[in-house]
Amino acid sequence: MNRSWMAALALVLPGLAQAQPAAETLLHLSADGSVQAAPDQLVADLVAQDTSPAAADSQRRVNALVARGMQAARAVPGIDTRAVGYQVAPADEKRTQWIAQQTLELRGSDGPALLDLANRLQQLGFVTASLDWRLSPALRRQAYAEATTAALQALQEAAASAAATLGLHVDHLKDVQLQQQMVGELRPVLSMAARLGTPAPQATAAPEDVTARVSAEVVLVR
Repeated sequence: MNRSWMAALALVLPGLAQAQPAAETLLHLSADGSVQAAPDQLVADLVAQDTSPAAADSQRRVNALVARGMQAARAVPGIDTRAVGYQVAPADEKRTQWIAQQTLELRGSDGPALLDLANRLQQLGFVTASLDWRLSPALRRQAYAEATTAALQALQEAAASAAATLGLHVDHLKDVQLQQQMVGELRPVLSMAARLGTPAPQATAAPEDVTARVSAEVVLVR
């Protein structure tokens, strides 16, 4: 090799060595963040139900009761009311009895007013299937945003700790994924045993945990 080529290589090789990217280590991490939020909305499911030898008779009585319930509920300010879950089915294999039922869903932030309404609807013939305080959609979104921030901070702290243990440092994160850890609202299985004469409904609000999970690939370098 002539001297000119040797001189050129001497100039180029250090530059190539410097251009080589630093060795990277990938660390896969996940972390949870959780916040507590006080429920701001009382939700009640009340059921109109009737059993009769004729399906049409059961439907007619259920329809009439639901109409009375809707009228009573709409007279109370601040209560959102929906009629949901209409069902008609035979009560036995021979179809000698038919069951018709529909659920009246009540939602509101005024607990005493909703409890009073639920009690009056029970007196009309409704059965209280569920009654509990829940987070409104707006408050749940806010709580989830706070939980996500807490999860990201926990992920960053875990990444920094792992990097220090390995004698490395965090360069950047990639493929960050967010997952809300939330149990959906479950509509209860309705009992046919409860009828008139049940005590007035009660409900106590308890803080609810809202959790978010994040995962990411953490790129570590020396």
